[in-house]
Amino acid sequence: MVAVLGEYVAPENSTVPQAILVKALGALGHSPAAVRQAISRSAREGALTTTRRGGGAVVELREQARVMLLRGAKALDTPADDTDWDGLWSVFVVRTQGQDQRSRYRLRTSMLLEGLGYLGNGVWLAPHRRFHDEILSALSAEPGTEVTVLSSRIEHPEVLDVVERAWDLDAIAQRYDRFIDEFDQRAPTTDQEFFAAWTELVHAWRECVITEPGLPAEVLRPDWPRDRGRELVVARRATWRAPAHAFFTTLAENTAQ
Repeated sequence: MVAVLGEYVAPENSTVPQAILVKALGALGHSPAAVRQAISRSAREGALTTTRRGGGAVVELREQARVMLLRGAKALDTPADDTDWDGLWSVFVVRTQGQDQRSRYRLRTSMLLEGLGYLGNGVWLAPHRRFHDEILSALSAEPGTEVTVLSSRIEHPEVLDVVERAWDLDAIAQRYDRFIDEFDQRAPTTDQEFFAAWTELVHAWRECVITEPGLPAEVLRPDWPRDRGRELVVARRATWRAPAHAFFTTLAENTAQ
């Protein structure tokens, strides 16, 4: 649902009839009950609201959620530029007080979704200042959380050793490889197949990008698969995106009739 909202709804509107989401996600293999459950869960989490209008329910993205979706879409399209990286790392030192295990897990998960590397004991790393302010704002908004941000160079141990410890590079590389294998071989022919292929590609590429925040090439292994994945996204966007959007537009037009 995040991929559908981020790709087809958020760039133009903040509202969409629930019936369209049901049909769109139905084309991706999800049942109406599962879609309505996902909408209810997102509403409880404060990402959207649902209201009755005319003959059906309308889903409205809250402004913060819409901004996050648009920011995420931009991150998917814009690789971090490490050509002038100065070797400095942003270090987030996070202290939590009075939080139960579930709250701490939610905090840790939210940081992982931003792609930060974790060194343990509340210490997180990021190689770029991209989204620096947003990350700091999100962490500071967590109840009972104190954040200290440092700008630092890694002097010991070797930078490559620290990166290997902070990020699970094996898992990230495998995710890139699976992405390339799946979408390099996919060959949709109808608008519905293009919609399914492009939407699933957007979702899978997001999973790659959020777990590896544009780490500079000099701290990565040789032949890192990120660039091959991005080249595939660019190639598929040229041929898959337009018919995918055409299918979603048809869904909207048919639902409105």
